[in-house]
Parts: sequence; C-alpha cells; structure tokens
Amino acid sequence: MTTHQIGLTPSEQLVAAFCHRSFLRLWTHPNPKGKKGKELCDCLIVCDRHVVIISVKDCAYRDTGDTTGWERWRKKAIEESLSQIAGAERWLASIDHVERSDGRLVQLPPHDVRQYHRIAVALGANGEVPVEWGDLGKGFVHLCDERSLEAIFSSLDTITDFVKFLSDTEALFAGGTRIVCSGGGIEDLLALYLGWGEKYSVPNSTGEVIPDLMILENDLWAGLSSSEEFKQRHKDLEISYAWDRLIEHYANDLLTDGMFDFFAKEVTQDQLALIEMTKQPRHHRAQLAEALLDYLSNSKSAARVAVGYGGTAFVFMARGSADRDFRVKELALRCQIVRARCPGVTKVVGIGTDRPGRSAIGYSSDIVYLDYPEFTDEQRVMTLKMQEDLGYFKGVAWGGG
Repeated sequence: MTTHQIGLTPSEQLVAAFCHRSFLRLWTHPNPKGKKGKELCDCLIVCDRHVVIISVKDCAYRDTGDTTGWERWRKKAIEESLSQIAGAERWLASIDHVERSDGRLVQLPPHDVRQYHRIAVALGANGEVPVEWGDLGKGFVHLCDERSLEAIFSSLDTITDFVKFLSDTEALFAGGTRIVCSGGGIEDLLALYLGWGEKYSVPNSTGEVIPDLMILENDLWAGLSSSEEFKQRHKDLEISYAWDRLIEHYANDLLTDGMFDFFAKEVTQDQLALIEMTKQPRHHRAQLAEALLDYLSNSKSAARVAVGYGGTAFVFMARGSADRDFRVKELALRCQIVRARCPGVTKVVGIGTDRPGRSAIGYSSDIVYLDYPEFTDEQRVMTLKMQEDLGYFKGVAWGGG
C-alpha cells in the first residue's frame, strides 16, 4: 500500500505510513482540509468518539554551543506544532465533518462525546536535546521524536490501545504525579506503562497505587523492547493481524462503493460494524482471529460466537454463495438470537463467508450489525421462539474474545 500523496513531505509521509499501518486507512486522513481549504493538520485519526490531531515538524538541530540552537529548534519543531494543533482543534469544534485531501468527507463524532488527543512530532534533533510533553499552554500534548515515534506506533497499533495510553498518560499528569526525566523520553514512559499494566499502577501493589514520583531513565524502552518476554509477546500476537486484514477487506469494499445494503439494495457508507471490529484491542484481535480461523478450517459447527472487547459479540458463519439471500437472513437471525441469549451483550457483529475451497459461482462475504441497548422481554421471547421453530443454533461453538 502506498502512502505517497501530493503535498506530503518525507517526514509527513513517514507519520502517515505509521498511522495507516496502525489505524488502517478508513480512519487515517493525511493533510485534511481546514478553513478556506487550507491544510488543517498533518494527519487526523477519527474513529468512534476519538479525534487524534497530529502535527509534524522536521527541523535540523544545530548546536551553537549555547541555548540559541535549542531555542531555534524548539520554536520551529515544537511551538509551530502546538499552534497548528490548537488552530485545528478550534476549527474542528465548529464543524460536524471534515474534508480529506482527496475530497472525501469524514463524519466527526457528535460534539458531546468527542474526545481530542494532541500529538506533536518533532524531528531533526536525533536525541541531542530533551523534549517535553504535558500541558504546554494549549492543552495536553504528547510530544514524539525519532526515538519514540516508532516505539509508540508499533507497540500500540490499534485505536483502543493507542488512545488508552494517551488517556492514561493525560490522567497521570492531571493527578499530580511528578515525572523527572533523567535522559528518558516518552518511549521510556511507554515502557513503564506496558510493564506495569493499566493506568501506571505500581506492580504487586494492593489496589490501584499510582506513584507520586517517577524517574525516567533513557534505557527503559531499550531494555523492554530487547527482552525475550517482549519478543515472545509480539510473536504470540502475530495471528491478530488476520483480523486487521479482514477489516481492510471490508473497508476496501466501502471505499470503492462495493458495500451494499441487503434490504435497501443500494450502496451504503455505514461503517458501524467496522468500527466495532476496529475497536478491538490487539490481544482481543488475536483471540477473535484464532476463533474465526479455527472455525473456518476445522469446526463442523453451524456457526461460532465469540465475545470481544466492550461486550460486543461476533457471530461467524460459513455458507456457500449459491443462496446468498438465505445466508444473509440466517446470519441476521443468529445475531438477534445471540442478543437474546446474552443479556450483557448489546452489540452484535455477524460475519458470513464461504468456507475455504472451491466454489462454482465465486466467493462473497456479508457483515451484519445489530445494536440493541434495550431488549425487551417480549423481543427476547419472540426471538427465542423463532430459534425453536427454525431449529437454528444447534451445535454452535462458543468462544471468548
């Protein structure tokens, strides 16, 4: 996949490539348009309620022997990014959709649930000068340099894992924890986060204990990323990228007007099912991908159900494309029955496809999305009665995501 676009500098292309790889192209928008058609920011990530504003500046640092070189680099590489991010956020707060550089419109989350995250990427210093992050006068900003850029985007390469780190870091600073940098950067803070667990709680502590003082050495990330445990973790998660490829398959259909509403018989841009798939963190994706691949290759069950992150259930069903209308209706019914059988599940995504092997008429795939925040007793009884009448859900395999 190429990420080259007219108007992107080499450094912007680098960041766009990281974002495409981590958040997939349906939610990654390099060089979106702002007020009067001018560039809004260097990259915008929009998924579910999250809006991530990224500004990239590449300025070679020149050591002048005094503070002049540092001040010049900071003004060009950091302060200009802060201004661009603040301006982008002001503009986004006044609109409901944003235009991509290719002209496609992107719907923004509703204003009352929208959450902004700000990232400044300051390149050119090559680790010769320290970088700071936090509330720099225009809201909390996460500041990355060459060392931290790849560490963060490669280790937190789902939107949920990524924004959770951003949110937990913002909460850490807001809670008053003092951080002393002894040559360390945000990648070393990431090493503590990944090593300690959620919300920076101290390991082996009783309850959730957040330290009052954290000292960042500049070897924390190097030590973690080179450890055998870390390498094994990444190896164990390799299967999860099959889930990413499945999302991209459906996203390609949507972006090329190849996704059709079965009942309306027309092209749809509805991406709610894809968002639920995309919201799955990396370790959930591994379990879901394993469940799907095992079902398609080994299981004799009529369907398989796995519950993923956030209580969203996924229904996997394989049928031939010869009677696709019936397959879609059966898949939708199975999704509805899962909702009826699982009171804790409000959202269900159904994925229907052919089993691997030969097909006389080609291959197709279907996706169903149900969102029932409230499911009445009457609906539940009716749905389960349909299950009994049709004899569905016999021999269904259940799994956890």
